[in-house]
Amino acid sequence: MKATKYLFLIVFAAGIIGSVYGQQPNTSMAPGTAGTTPASTPEIKDVYERENIVPEKKPIPYPHIREADVMWAKNIWRMIDLRQRMNYPLRFPEVEPIENRYSLYLLLMEGIRSEEITPYAFNDFNNPFSEPTSVKEVYNVIGCDTIFDANGGVLSIDTRGTTVKGFYLKEKWYFDKQNSEMKVRITALAPLIITPKFDNNGQPLPGVNRIIPFFVYFPQCRDSFATHAAYNPNNDAQTLSFDDLFIQRRFASTIAGESNEFGNRFIVDYTTGQDALLEAERIKNDLFIMEHDLWEY
Repeated sequence: MKATKYLFLIVFAAGIIGSVYGQQPNTSMAPGTAGTTPASTPEIKDVYERENIVPEKKPIPYPHIREADVMWAKNIWRMIDLRQRMNYPLRFPEVEPIENRYSLYLLLMEGIRSEEITPYAFNDFNNPFSEPTSVKEVYNVIGCDTIFDANGGVLSIDTRGTTVKGFYLKEKWYFDKQNSEMKVRITALAPLIITPKFDNNGQPLPGVNRIIPFFVYFPQCRDSFATHAAYNPNNDAQTLSFDDLFIQRRFASTIAGESNEFGNRFIVDYTTGQDALLEAERIKNDLFIMEHDLWEY
């Protein structure tokens, strides 16, 4: 009986040892030696395929609005301050694209270079689309630097993205009586470049230079905006295009002016400091009151 028990234990132990050695990888490399390079490198893919923003994507078209349905309308100018954290997706990257991701300014400059977007020279805020300009004139206004190679070819153009501190938006607010709804559409967009002042000897002066290099017609930019993703700081899985960002109003801004009898003058033209902020808040409150008073209860 004991002999049978010992024989069973020997067979059981031999089976365990054989299974352990059978799981060891069959390799001819000596310990500590480097592995050989595989015959072909694997295709690198993301965890899932992104299909939300593709080159063939088109922006959602605006619905047709009849003049008879517009019961009330107002032109509003807004200032988007890129120093605010909520506007960082519009600001970065500042110098060059990162993984095919552009900032708003770099995307506009790319569209102007490829002639997909028409720039307009800044004359006044009353009629921003009075004078079309060229990419050469835009470069002159910006004062960008061109980097050449040894043979005289253009390597890159520094478009001064780090000096862009904000954007001006021109909006049309209107009340659609057909749907009983206050609506808004962006019509114009312009970058704001801020640079320090210097005298003829290179000494700094008080104040800054505020340069508006060009205006663009926002509906013309929507095709380019719809095919380029803006960074979403809250969720990498929810990809937003620049067109989605503007249509969904995912930016922070301050009212800079409204249409008035003085020729669309800005708030800073007649008040400054805290009074300017209070004036902007008054205009925003007037929009809310207007929509509220047009309803019937």
